[in-house]
Amino acid sequence: MKNLIYLLLAMPLLFASCSNDYTSFEGEEVQVSFCAEIPVTRAAAALTVDTVVCAVFENGNEIDKLRKEISIEDGEDIVFAPRLIKGRTYNIVFWAMKGDSYNVTDLTKISRNDNATATEADYDAFTKSVEVTVNNSVSLPVTLTRPLAQLNVAISEADWNAAADLFGMTPTTTEIKVSKRTFCALCGEPEYTGQGEYTTYTLPASGNTVTVNGTDYMSIASCYVFATNESESHIIDITTVKDQNDNDIIRKDVTIPAVSIPAVTLQSNYKTNVVGSILTGKVSYTISISDTFANEEHKKEIE
Repeated sequence: MKNLIYLLLAMPLLFASCSNDYTSFEGEEVQVSFCAEIPVTRAAAALTVDTVVCAVFENGNEIDKLRKEISIEDGEDIVFAPRLIKGRTYNIVFWAMKGDSYNVTDLTKISRNDNATATEADYDAFTKSVEVTVNNSVSLPVTLTRPLAQLNVAISEADWNAAADLFGMTPTTTEIKVSKRTFCALCGEPEYTGQGEYTTYTLPASGNTVTVNGTDYMSIASCYVFATNESESHIIDITTVKDQNDNDIIRKDVTIPAVSIPAVTLQSNYKTNVVGSILTGKVSYTISISDTFANEEHKKEIE
């Protein structure tokens, strides 16, 4: 494996508009309205998320009765307006996702929902945690961003074709292993579930084009990984790539992981593309002819 390139591409953010109207009144309770802005264009054919989970925390604990799930509709603002007690400080937490792709029973330990019938694209998500001290009723805009890095692994066309044309093995799925994490929407950071614990993704090798520095590569894996707000180094293990007959192109019984890629930079709301030759490699032989016989002779008797 050689010629690996690690590239970070910032994700564009296109925001919907929300009003900033301000209203105040006297009383022990006030209404605080949050207008959530999701970084996807309203003109898109389909939104990547369809539900926003909204919650209120005080002193690190969720006030269960104030949780609300809001369906996202094109062209409509997403407004969460809980009634809160004056003089207190709260954390308002938002988590936007598609369907039941994530388990959000505990918003401080969000994980992928094992029972979800989701494609990898359905694991896109957005979040924000806001601290507010309640003095008066107020309407506030909140922008949600991805807590995820998008990891793309792609190989050269020559690498793909060598496996397919020379050996009849067309990549169909790739198995990738990364450190297991949950996400704390309250604190806005991922958390490791335990030392030495990993999550394994079995991903389609789509062959879609991934362009890096003007060169086109063919995708063998794409997934979303919980990542911190700051760039950090990860080790990505590709444990196998399977062909159309479910056979290992890269054999797990030879070495596990089959390919280990160190120093991959991941950061929330960024793409990381890992490209190069992973499936095949050239083995070069320099051939010389010696006219000197070995001291021993191989003998075979023919009856």
